[in-house]
Amino acid sequence: MKPMTIGVTAATGHLGRLGVEKLKGKTGGAIIALVRSPAKASGLGIAVREADYTKPATLKAALAGVYTLLL
Repeated sequence: MKPMTIGVTAATGHLGRLGVEKLKGKTGGAIIALVRSPAKASGLGIAVREADYTKPATLKAALAGVYTLLL
């Protein structure tokens, strides 16, 4: 079975960062930070995609391949 990809929304916020840190090393799949400002997420050490709810055009690409979503 192929490892699943987990998307974490608001990954640069307080709870989002905690979620990313807890998931690192505990999953066989990829973790993707879904954020409004990708530049602010450069230090997370995971893949980053722009996902801005006020810009619906960003959501399809941001969620491509995401199996599980942590909101």
